[in-house]
Amino acid sequence: MDNKEKQVSLPETALHLKRPCLAVSDLDRALKIYCDILGFRLDYRSAADADSYLYTVFKFPPHAQLAFAALSTEYEPRSLALTEVKGIELPPPSPPYRQGTVLRVPEVASIIAQIRQLGLEVVRANTFTAPPNLIFTEQAFHDYDGHLIILYDVKTEN
Repeated sequence: MDNKEKQVSLPETALHLKRPCLAVSDLDRALKIYCDILGFRLDYRSAADADSYLYTVFKFPPHAQLAFAALSTEYEPRSLALTEVKGIELPPPSPPYRQGTVLRVPEVASIIAQIRQLGLEVVRANTFTAPPNLIFTEQAFHDYDGHLIILYDVKTEN
C-alpha cells in the first residue's frame, strides 16, 4: 500500500494540520537527525524561487538563499518541512521556548542515545502512567538550530 492509499479523505472544509516548517542553517546536517535518526523519509528537496512565499511569511530578507525539503512518515505524507536558510545567520531560539515539535517514536531511549552521540542538548526524561495501563516516556532535545523536539513513546504495562 502506498501513502495515497493510507490517507484519510477529509472534507475540503475540515480543519487539517498540514505540517510544521522549521528553518535550518544546514539542510544536509538536519536531515541526519530527521531522516537517519528519527525515521522521516525525504520526499523532495528543491531550491526556493526568488518570489517564494517562504520569504513573505518567514520575513527572510531577499538576499537569503532558501532550499526546501518535504519529509513524510509511513502514514503521513509531507508531515514536516525543513527550510534551509543561507546568507543570513538564524537567531537561536531562547527560553522560555514558544514552540516545540512533538513526535511519537517507537522507543525514546534508543533515539536519545543517537542524539547524544551528536553532542546535542538533551532534556532529562519523564515517565508517567495513564489509565488503563499505559506507560508514557517523554524526552526532549534541541536540534542543531535550537528547535525543541519532544519525543514520546507509549508502552503497555503488564
